[in-house]
Amino acid sequence: MQFDGDVLTIGLDMSMEEIREFEQFVRPRLDYIETIEIEEGTHLRSSSLLSLLVSLKRTRPELGIPFLNQGLTASTAYGTLHWMCHD
Repeated sequence: MQFDGDVLTIGLDMSMEEIREFEQFVRPRLDYIETIEIEEGTHLRSSSLLSLLVSLKRTRPELGIPFLNQGLTASTAYGTLHWMCHD
């Protein structure tokens, strides 16, 4: 996880403990984060991270999460995942 100005960069391959720590870190700082970017080359390891990102986006709709807009990712645990984005 890297925090550079108003952009937070995370890896998709977080463990459940890391996802909990990420949530505890990001929730109080949500007003100061403009964009959450995903590290290149990381693969989704837990659907919990996807759920958390969607929750953050619903809490603060102006938050930019380009990964969610793609609607597609590959995962070694789940294969290819597709989802639809609704505002």
